[in-house]
Amino acid sequence: MAAERGDPDPTITCPGCGLVLPDLGLAPAGGFNVSGECRQLSDELAQYTLTHRGPSFIHQHFVDAYGASHVGNVSKPIMGVFSLAGLYLFLEKGYTGREVQLAHMRMAGGKKDWPRFNPPTRRSPLTIANVLNADEGPSRDEALANWCRSVWQSWSADHSQITQLVEARLYPR
Repeated sequence: MAAERGDPDPTITCPGCGLVLPDLGLAPAGGFNVSGECRQLSDELAQYTLTHRGPSFIHQHFVDAYGASHVGNVSKPIMGVFSLAGLYLFLEKGYTGREVQLAHMRMAGGKKDWPRFNPPTRRSPLTIANVLNADEGPSRDEALANWCRSVWQSWSADHSQITQLVEARLYPR
């Protein structure tokens, strides 16, 4: 919520991740459970991850951590499923971002009805701001991995369901 008018430093809280940022009056991102101010930070981090020279395609890990941090009623169920699947594959199975991207394509084949996940009661204590506050290079890359771990941990109550869903879609019997 934005602060009262006249407040010298008005802030806004992102409805998804809970990050409190200066209120710049940016419009919320349509179809996403995110404030305009938080979405602006995602554009900044996306620029970094998309131009990253590493072979593992860390941009996918950013997309999944950000998506899982912003699951809500306004977002489509597939966003939550694929974000959580990506974190599972990265953190539990050791997939690179490129491998996660390929797994997403395999999972998408045919199925159009995805379960809706409700946001965890305890959000990740780490947010996109922690990643952006780290120096570019290895420090930021590690901060991104730490954020992924923290977001995945915040969804611990749903790990079993995510694991079963991913395994069934990637390795049908």
